[in-house]
Amino acid sequence: MLKYLSISALIVLLDHGTKYWAILALKGKPNWPAGWTFFRFDYAENYNMIFSLSIIPMPVVNTLAIGAIILLLYLLYQYKDTHALPSIGLAFILGGAFGNIPERLVRGYVVDFISFDWPDWLFFTRWPTFNIADSAVNVGMVLYLGYVFFIERKKDKSESAEKPLSPQP
Repeated sequence: MLKYLSISALIVLLDHGTKYWAILALKGKPNWPAGWTFFRFDYAENYNMIFSLSIIPMPVVNTLAIGAIILLLYLLYQYKDTHALPSIGLAFILGGAFGNIPERLVRGYVVDFISFDWPDWLFFTRWPTFNIADSAVNVGMVLYLGYVFFIERKKDKSESAEKPLSPQP
């Protein structure tokens, strides 16, 4: 389990290091590189939840996030001796959570700085600005849910198919 927690720690260090860079290099300045439209670094402070949505009050979001961290630690413990994919996915999610939660609790906002200009879809004229922690959570979700829905489910189906049917009395 320690190797997976070290992945989480590495993500936290990378996330906080890049946010520190963003504060020093981007805050109060125009986006960088100047003139780029598809990809750029653009400093933003996110006072809400994902994609700057404000559906749920932040104290509730913070409480749920702390509960999610406890659940992630439990799941990581449960998967530690099985396939590496769900454990790596959970480690990424945990690292992302530990990247954003303390920042929200201390500063009241999360620093975002990575920005892409995707084609206009989902009512966005520009994809919401994000950070390393957000990316880690998304990558972790893909890895974990991919394992649960495609590998674990397939394994469960094959195991149930291999069991002989018991004769009916």
